[in-house]
Amino acid sequence: MRQAQVKWFTAVAVGALLGGMPPRLHAQGAADRVQPRVHFVSANPFTLLAGWANAEYERRLTPSSTWGLSGSLFSLDTFDYRNATTMVRYYPAGSALTGFFAGGRAGVFRVTDTFESETLGGAGIELGYTWQLGSAHRLGISTGGGAVRLFGGSVMDAPVFIPTVRLNVGITF
Repeated sequence: MRQAQVKWFTAVAVGALLGGMPPRLHAQGAADRVQPRVHFVSANPFTLLAGWANAEYERRLTPSSTWGLSGSLFSLDTFDYRNATTMVRYYPAGSALTGFFAGGRAGVFRVTDTFESETLGGAGIELGYTWQLGSAHRLGISTGGGAVRLFGGSVMDAPVFIPTVRLNVGITF
Protein backbone atom coordinates (compact mmCIF):
# COMPACT_ATOMS: atom_id res chain seq x y z
CA MET A 1 0.00 0.00 0.00
CA ARG A 2 2.78 2.32 0.79
CA GLN A 3 4.33 1.88 -2.70
CA ALA A 4 1.01 2.76 -4.34
CA GLN A 5 0.82 6.01 -2.40
CA VAL A 6 4.40 6.95 -3.36
CA LYS A 7 3.70 6.19 -7.03
CA TRP A 8 0.45 8.19 -6.93
CA PHE A 9 2.14 11.13 -5.14
CA THR A 10 5.04 11.04 -7.65
CA ALA A 11 2.62 11.03 -10.58
CA VAL A 12 0.67 13.98 -9.15
CA ALA A 13 3.86 15.94 -8.38
CA VAL A 14 5.33 15.35 -11.84
CA GLY A 15 2.00 16.28 -13.46
CA ALA A 16 1.78 19.48 -11.44
CA LEU A 17 5.32 20.44 -12.31
CA LEU A 18 4.86 19.76 -16.02
CA GLY A 19 1.48 21.48 -16.10
CA GLY A 20 2.90 24.60 -14.48
CA MET A 21 5.90 24.91 -16.79
CA PRO A 22 6.03 27.60 -19.45
CA PRO A 23 5.37 26.61 -23.05
CA ARG A 24 8.20 24.96 -24.88
CA LEU A 25 10.77 27.40 -26.25
CA HIS A 26 11.55 27.54 -29.95
CA ALA A 27 14.54 28.75 -31.91
CA GLN A 28 14.46 32.46 -32.64
CA GLY A 29 14.75 33.85 -36.14
CA ALA A 30 17.17 36.65 -37.06
CA ALA A 31 14.41 39.26 -36.75
CA ASP A 32 13.67 38.13 -33.18
CA ARG A 33 17.32 38.66 -32.14
CA VAL A 34 17.68 42.27 -33.35
CA GLN A 35 18.48 44.46 -30.39
CA PRO A 36 17.11 48.00 -30.26
CA ARG A 37 19.63 50.36 -31.80
CA VAL A 38 21.13 53.10 -29.66
CA HIS A 39 23.09 55.28 -32.14
CA PHE A 40 22.33 56.68 -35.59
CA VAL A 41 25.02 58.45 -37.65
CA SER A 42 23.79 59.93 -40.93
CA ALA A 43 24.43 62.41 -43.71
CA ASN A 44 22.61 63.64 -46.78
CA PRO A 45 24.28 61.96 -49.78
CA PHE A 46 22.55 64.20 -52.32
CA THR A 47 23.77 67.50 -50.91
CA LEU A 48 27.30 66.09 -50.63
CA LEU A 49 27.30 65.83 -54.43
CA ALA A 50 26.58 69.57 -54.61
CA GLY A 51 29.41 70.41 -52.20
CA TRP A 52 27.07 71.04 -49.29
CA ALA A 53 27.04 69.01 -46.09
CA ASN A 54 24.54 67.92 -43.48
CA ALA A 55 25.49 65.33 -40.85
CA GLU A 56 23.82 64.15 -37.66
CA TYR A 57 24.51 61.95 -34.67
CA GLU A 58 21.43 60.79 -32.76
CA ARG A 59 21.40 58.68 -29.58
CA ARG A 60 18.56 56.94 -27.77
CA LEU A 61 17.88 58.67 -24.44
CA THR A 62 14.72 56.80 -23.37
CA PRO A 63 12.52 54.31 -25.23
CA SER A 64 10.64 57.23 -26.79
CA SER A 65 13.23 60.03 -27.01
CA THR A 66 16.66 60.83 -28.41
CA TRP A 67 19.19 63.64 -28.27
CA GLY A 68 21.81 64.47 -30.83
CA LEU A 69 24.21 66.80 -32.55
CA SER A 70 24.04 68.09 -36.08
CA GLY A 71 25.93 70.36 -38.39
CA SER A 72 25.52 71.66 -41.87
CA LEU A 73 27.00 74.06 -44.35
CA PHE A 74 26.06 75.30 -47.77
CA SER A 75 26.87 78.12 -50.13
CA LEU A 76 24.81 79.83 -52.81
CA ASP A 77 26.67 82.45 -54.83
CA THR A 78 27.66 85.02 -52.19
CA PHE A 79 25.64 83.51 -49.33
CA ASP A 80 27.21 81.04 -46.87
CA TYR A 81 25.40 79.25 -44.08
CA ARG A 82 26.91 77.05 -41.35
CA ASN A 83 25.49 75.68 -38.13
CA ALA A 84 26.17 73.41 -35.18
CA THR A 85 23.12 72.42 -33.16
CA THR A 86 21.91 70.11 -30.44
CA MET A 87 18.56 68.41 -30.87
CA VAL A 88 15.95 66.49 -28.92
CA ARG A 89 13.37 64.26 -30.62
CA TYR A 90 10.25 62.59 -29.26
CA TYR A 91 8.98 59.37 -30.88
CA PRO A 92 5.34 59.03 -29.70
CA ALA A 93 5.10 55.33 -30.64
CA GLY A 94 7.73 54.57 -27.98
CA SER A 95 10.37 53.26 -30.38
CA ALA A 96 13.17 55.81 -30.42
CA LEU A 97 15.13 55.93 -33.71
CA THR A 98 12.19 54.38 -35.58
CA GLY A 99 8.98 55.98 -36.81
CA PHE A 100 7.43 59.44 -36.59
CA PHE A 101 9.11 62.08 -34.44
CA ALA A 102 8.66 65.69 -33.36
CA GLY A 103 11.62 67.62 -32.10
CA GLY A 104 13.39 70.81 -31.35
CA ARG A 105 16.88 72.11 -31.89
CA ALA A 106 19.04 74.99 -30.75
CA GLY A 107 22.53 76.08 -31.64
CA VAL A 108 24.93 78.47 -33.25
CA PHE A 109 24.51 79.68 -36.82
CA ARG A 110 26.98 81.56 -39.02
CA VAL A 111 25.47 83.54 -41.88
CA THR A 112 27.68 85.34 -44.39
CA ASP A 113 26.49 87.56 -47.22
CA THR A 114 28.57 89.66 -49.59
CA PHE A 115 28.83 92.58 -47.18
CA GLU A 116 28.00 91.08 -43.77
CA SER A 117 28.89 88.15 -41.61
CA GLU A 118 27.22 87.29 -38.31
CA THR A 119 27.21 84.51 -35.76
CA LEU A 120 23.77 84.08 -34.26
CA GLY A 121 21.92 81.88 -31.84
CA GLY A 122 18.87 80.08 -33.06
CA ALA A 123 16.16 77.59 -32.23
CA GLY A 124 13.68 75.63 -34.27
CA ILE A 125 11.26 72.75 -34.56
CA GLU A 126 11.01 69.78 -36.88
CA LEU A 127 8.80 66.84 -37.81
CA GLY A 128 10.07 63.71 -39.48
CA TYR A 129 10.15 59.96 -39.91
CA THR A 130 12.99 57.47 -39.49
CA TRP A 131 13.21 53.93 -40.88
CA GLN A 132 15.62 51.16 -39.86
CA LEU A 133 16.01 48.76 -42.76
CA GLY A 134 17.59 45.38 -43.40
CA SER A 135 17.42 42.14 -41.45
CA ALA A 136 19.72 43.53 -38.75
CA HIS A 137 18.23 47.06 -38.88
CA ARG A 138 21.63 48.59 -39.62
CA LEU A 139 20.63 50.92 -42.47
CA GLY A 140 18.80 54.05 -41.38
CA ILE A 141 16.93 56.58 -43.49
CA SER A 142 15.54 59.72 -41.90
CA THR A 143 13.55 62.50 -43.49
CA GLY A 144 12.10 65.63 -42.01
CA GLY A 145 11.38 69.29 -42.25
CA GLY A 146 10.91 72.27 -40.04
CA ALA A 147 12.04 75.81 -39.43
CA VAL A 148 14.73 77.67 -37.51
CA ARG A 149 14.51 81.22 -36.20
CA LEU A 150 17.82 83.07 -35.74
CA PHE A 151 18.19 85.58 -32.90
CA GLY A 152 20.57 88.30 -31.86
CA GLY A 153 21.61 89.80 -35.15
CA SER A 154 20.59 92.06 -37.94
CA VAL A 155 21.36 90.12 -41.10
CA MET A 156 20.01 92.48 -43.74
CA ASP A 157 17.97 94.18 -40.97
CA ALA A 158 15.32 91.47 -41.00
CA PRO A 159 14.48 88.54 -38.77
CA VAL A 160 15.96 85.39 -40.24
CA PHE A 161 13.59 82.47 -40.54
CA ILE A 162 15.11 79.45 -42.29
CA PRO A 163 13.00 76.53 -43.53
CA THR A 164 14.75 73.17 -43.21
CA VAL A 165 14.39 70.01 -45.24
CA ARG A 166 16.40 66.87 -44.64
CA LEU A 167 16.89 63.40 -46.15
CA ASN A 168 19.70 61.55 -44.41
CA VAL A 169 21.06 58.04 -44.87
CA GLY A 170 23.30 56.35 -42.34
CA ILE A 171 24.03 53.46 -40.05
CA THR A 172 22.50 52.44 -36.75
CA PHE A 173 24.33 50.54 -34.07
